[in-house]
Amino acid sequence: MYTKYVFLLIFVLISAAGCSRGNEKIDVGFIGTLSGRYSDIGQDALKGIMLAMSDLNMENDINLIIHDDMGVPADGVSALSRLSEKKVKYVLGPSISAVAEGIVPLLNKSKLYMFSPTVSTTDLAGKDDRFFRLLPHNNIKQTDGISEYLVKKLSIKDMVIIYDARNSAYSTDIVKNMTASFTRAGGTVRDIRALNPESGESMQALISPDRDNPPQMYYLITSSLDSALLIWQIKKAGYPSKLSVRAWAASNEFFRLGGQAIEGAYIFDYYIDSGSPAYKDFRKRYIERFTTEPTWMSVHGYDSGMIFFSGFKSIEKGTTFKEAIIRNTDKVRILKGAEIDEYGDAHLPLHAYIIRSGRIVRLGTSQ
Repeated sequence: MYTKYVFLLIFVLISAAGCSRGNEKIDVGFIGTLSGRYSDIGQDALKGIMLAMSDLNMENDINLIIHDDMGVPADGVSALSRLSEKKVKYVLGPSISAVAEGIVPLLNKSKLYMFSPTVSTTDLAGKDDRFFRLLPHNNIKQTDGISEYLVKKLSIKDMVIIYDARNSAYSTDIVKNMTASFTRAGGTVRDIRALNPESGESMQALISPDRDNPPQMYYLITSSLDSALLIWQIKKAGYPSKLSVRAWAASNEFFRLGGQAIEGAYIFDYYIDSGSPAYKDFRKRYIERFTTEPTWMSVHGYDSGMIFFSGFKSIEKGTTFKEAIIRNTDKVRILKGAEIDEYGDAHLPLHAYIIRSGRIVRLGTSQ
């Protein structure tokens, strides 16, 4: 049933994106994780992109060719190859860092430019290449700010880090930076544990070593599904530990699966002013079109689309991709203050949030 649902969803998204080929349309690719364990990221980003296309009246000009990489780097490479064969020049995506690390080294050979709403690996930062993004990379400044907040404002002095080993392109550099930052701030990382969703290891086994002495905090670098399951196990075990999840986890799926268990969990993310007229208008139209609440992935997809499609006509007239993206960064409607530098890397201030009554509540800046 799940497989049928996924393929039906992809079909609906493709149809809504106006993918029937027409001579007047320009081919643009989308590569994202639309099925599998990390599908919430790709699906929500794609919905945001589609809404941006609609807002800019680009649906009659763009033929969006959608490929599902299923969160697998090899499938991402295959999708890139198929788009290259069709002479596509520009691609939105991918969704996750592991796929990006497989694709980006091939962009020069394929002569493609890529703009990702949600990839944050540090390994692709500071490079003058064909890859651009709207989500800042996982740098030491971020983890310094998070660690200072945890130690000084929450009095957290020891933690256990659990990270997703499958998406290591995303998680490994966060583990490294967080360990260094938290130690420098005066805390102790008691243990670092790898979660491999395909290993068959139980969630309970990951926390059982702490039975007699739970840490003050579990810092989870895991997907929405795995974060929710881990938190349920921590609560079931009766541990008093505080919890912090990455923004990666904070999707609608996380709230649906986590329920009451995720109350009080901390998230460090980029500020989205949900009270602003721009966000209220975006949310209203997003719900009308997709019958679900938008997530941060939806917002990054939407504003990536606003930047990309706003600059598209100038790209076609000869402006370089880099110039068009950087010049049109001010076209974002939600992520005010976003900047994209000469290497295609994004910059946004980080803020602290807590989950209260099923909602994400901002506590203040952490940088």
